[in-house]
Amino acid sequence: MGQRPLHLSTWLLALALAACVSSARVAGASPLNWEGTLSLELLGFPPLAVTGGGVSTVDGPGGGVHLQTLRLAAYRGGISGSAMFPISDPLVQANGLASLRADVSLASGSFAPISGGIDYLPLTRNALPLQGIAKVCLLSTSCTNYIPILLTQPTGAAPGAGVKGVGVGGLVTIGGTGPLRVSIEAAPWTLYTATVSVASAGGASVPVFASGFAHGAVSLTGSTGLPGGALQLVTPIRVTSNLGNEFAVFGRLKLRFLPEPGVVLLLAAGCLGLGVLHLMGPPR
Repeated sequence: MGQRPLHLSTWLLALALAACVSSARVAGASPLNWEGTLSLELLGFPPLAVTGGGVSTVDGPGGGVHLQTLRLAAYRGGISGSAMFPISDPLVQANGLASLRADVSLASGSFAPISGGIDYLPLTRNALPLQGIAKVCLLSTSCTNYIPILLTQPTGAAPGAGVKGVGVGGLVTIGGTGPLRVSIEAAPWTLYTATVSVASAGGASVPVFASGFAHGAVSLTGSTGLPGGALQLVTPIRVTSNLGNEFAVFGRLKLRFLPEPGVVLLLAAGCLGLGVLHLMGPPR
């Protein structure tokens, strides 16, 4: 007797199993696709937000292993762009402020430890500079005249010097020799609670909070580094001027991890195969 030909449903079942095996193998790989949003949020105003994506590098495979280190490199994608919102408050407009604008991009950096550690311990790696400039646009939303606020500055003039400012930490001052001086007090990123203290109208110091998180597809920290996992990191920024103005700002970085495009197609084929298999019934 000859060999019995394989039934179509058997082939479909094999395809579905192959999709599942392939997805598990890719999910445990070190490179991991991501998409995200970067925003600068000034208390009382809409966020200045830009979006993007790329390929990150994670230490250790997934499959339930806690994600320890995440590295984002600018040459492997990132987030960059411009955002603007007009100022509609009549009192603010009366001072000549027409809009706020940001031209910003992510540099390269690392975060660790992310999940699986003890909650509320600071990250030991937490530097990811924000490159670019924020603009306080004067008189017109076209922003032909504006006050520039650099987000980061070099720490020195020597080649290879580091940077200070938003996403790293340190003090950045703009306009030190002119009539208007603006200072940014920045801190590194955190997954937990960031605080900025600003002065109230009565002179008291008022703390303002923002929080981050790390969780997997089903809100478990043990699967953060798998497709469906998500991170939110925040960095506190305190902006002051020699005119007595004081503002609380937060940088917020939201990342969501994605499966490889080929895995999505395999999973779709696998699900289709299982559905057809169910309709056709067992092989005869």
